[in-house]
Amino acid sequence: MKSKTFVHIIGAVLVGYLLFNLLVWTQFTRYVLSNPECTGGDLSRMGYVRSSMSCKQTENNLPRRHLEERDYKGQKIGVLTIGDSFSSGGGGGVNSYYQDYLASINNVNVLNVIRYQRLDLISTVSMLNNNGYLDRIKPEYVLIECSEKACLDDMPEAIDFSRGISEKELEMYGKVDYLGKGSGQKSSAGGGPAPFQLDFISAANFKLVRNSILYHFSDNAFYSQVYKAKLVKPFFSVEDSDTLLFLDKDVKKRNNIKVERITHMHDYLNSLADQLAVKGIGLSFMPVVDKYNLYSIYIVNRKYPESPFFEEFRKLPKRYRFIDTKALLREELARGEKDVFHADDTHWSWKASKKIFESVHFN
Repeated sequence: MKSKTFVHIIGAVLVGYLLFNLLVWTQFTRYVLSNPECTGGDLSRMGYVRSSMSCKQTENNLPRRHLEERDYKGQKIGVLTIGDSFSSGGGGGVNSYYQDYLASINNVNVLNVIRYQRLDLISTVSMLNNNGYLDRIKPEYVLIECSEKACLDDMPEAIDFSRGISEKELEMYGKVDYLGKGSGQKSSAGGGPAPFQLDFISAANFKLVRNSILYHFSDNAFYSQVYKAKLVKPFFSVEDSDTLLFLDKDVKKRNNIKVERITHMHDYLNSLADQLAVKGIGLSFMPVVDKYNLYSIYIVNRKYPESPFFEEFRKLPKRYRFIDTKALLREELARGEKDVFHADDTHWSWKASKKIFESVHFN
């Protein structure tokens, strides 16, 4: 092959490579990963799924807002909340904090405490009680929230409810740092990473094209952490309105949900409720139903079993309040309500928060 011909071939390949990246990036990829006018959810970004993107604008229009620890100045606290990214504004959009609905509907001050690294939530609340923190705050209620898939994973083999630890020692564990979709700043708000900042030459272009093809043959495009399933009717206000995006952990962690582990956690919650009741504090437990678990009965050709988490918890005698998010939000789906969860995210929307705290009262 003549050197001139070889140079022409290499040049053509390079031009083709550049044009491919430029075309895919400008027409598709940047809208999913780096569109300043539309921040999509974690699932659309992880799965490179543009058709399920929901552009969410931050808006807070409720009469009362919850307090973060930096805002606490000795106010009377009705409810103290602690949990994961759902308790930290995960998902973004309109009124992304469920605590704002709790505060507005019940007309109480709500204080959110960020969880500590490497500590389960039940132990944390017990230690906050034993070290005098709750004596200083004096909440009427403590609400523990955790996503269904993580509740049991975080539970230790044993909890010492007599354990005392100073606030200074507790701080050594370090708090989980969330980047807020709803707040627009790095703080105690949650909801995942900021939009990616990528040049147009990117491996993401190839992944987007690959996934667009492979999702026709596999629920997770063979490689992705994001699964797609077709629903019997539209439940989302997006282009692909009858497609459910959910995380692989929603189905892969089903084996971790065992009756004995649920009973174990329930016993710990009862013990904590007894401990708090001595000081006149009520305990509420709000596990957040997984997206797949909530919508599973509406999936066409359902392949994966439904989690028994909520059904098993319902059977148990409780000395704490159990907020059954699955039952409450299933009522909304039965009415045909759209966007109870964000189409492109693992988090629920303001509609879920409103429904829950119109149904469960704290006054």
